[in-house]
Amino acid sequence: MFPNKNPIESLQTLMKPYTLDPNRILQQINCHDRKRQWSISISWGYTIQIYTYFLTATELTTPLQTFKTWRSSSDGPFVFNTRPLKPDPCERPVTYFMDGAEDVRDSGTKTWYSIGDKNYGHCGKIEHTRLTKVKRILVTSMKTDPEYWNKAPRRQCCEVMEGKVGKRKEKEMLLRIRKCRSLEKI
Repeated sequence: MFPNKNPIESLQTLMKPYTLDPNRILQQINCHDRKRQWSISISWGYTIQIYTYFLTATELTTPLQTFKTWRSSSDGPFVFNTRPLKPDPCERPVTYFMDGAEDVRDSGTKTWYSIGDKNYGHCGKIEHTRLTKVKRILVTSMKTDPEYWNKAPRRQCCEVMEGKVGKRKEKEMLLRIRKCRSLEKI
């Protein structure tokens, strides 16, 4: 589940953010970095996937198909709504896995993610190279109100925060989870 961790360690890693904000665990949150033209998909407490091109909110919320049938190369007979994993490494997301989580003044959380194993293949495009230089992503958020999921709309958004300068800015990214603004969609 997490690279370089056995199943028990993976479960312990997943439980840490759950204890901090159980209502948000594994929730899908999307945003776009308009400056760099990146699409960002957060599965809070688990992974962040970043694409070097724009995807719609619908595409980002549809999970990638990471499985096939055993006896054939067909996509069925699955009842899951998934997107195919593209064979071109330049069209695949770069995945970051959660490293840790902590409380922020009892009302918020901070989680951080590190780039996964370099199994996404070789892509020579400059945008992809620029993205793989980002080694760590910090995500901040207010804790979720337990009643939030009983109200519409249920989707949350995120935004890329400007912060660090110089070489450190290339290696780190800061994201903030927040309520979606009206008509916020790509």
